[in-house]
Amino acid sequence: MLMRFLARRRRRATHIAALIGAVMASVLFAGCAKADPSVVAYVDGSTITQRQLDDALDGVSSILQEGQSVSSPAVVNVMIHGIIADKLAAANKITITDGDRDALIKNSNLAGLLNVPKGRPIAYDVADQQIVAGKLGSEAYLAAAAKEPVTLNPRFGVLDPNQKTIINDKSASLAKPVATPTP
Repeated sequence: MLMRFLARRRRRATHIAALIGAVMASVLFAGCAKADPSVVAYVDGSTITQRQLDDALDGVSSILQEGQSVSSPAVVNVMIHGIIADKLAAANKITITDGDRDALIKNSNLAGLLNVPKGRPIAYDVADQQIVAGKLGSEAYLAAAAKEPVTLNPRFGVLDPNQKTIINDKSASLAKPVATPTP
């Protein structure tokens, strides 16, 4: 009888330990719940998805000449600043029309994007940033952009907190490289 009692008590302790472990894991991973792998960046409540980035890269790549390429970080930077510019335009009552955007882009090297459905949003993001920076002034635009909360998916690198651009040659990895032996 004593053996059955001890065995039941041990099973109950095991179940309780498993339950506590599950609760602790839930609490631990709850902080990562917003880190959706299909999201490239969060910009003050808006998201840039991997699908949007892939479409933008396809659109931009379609107007490049042979041998030219575009980097993902460059397109992500444009997309981030497009959202920031839209928010700043709304906050400062700056109206931006497609006509304004087209007029700004049509004489630039981005003009070809206006005829590419997947590329037009990138051209418009560039135009929005230029229009808003022109109305507010470059320094005021950069100061306002620095205050915007942006979270970049670490697989895309490290974001400069002031300029809101991806810093080249930096990694968000926590791993340290292994020392290479010297001959």
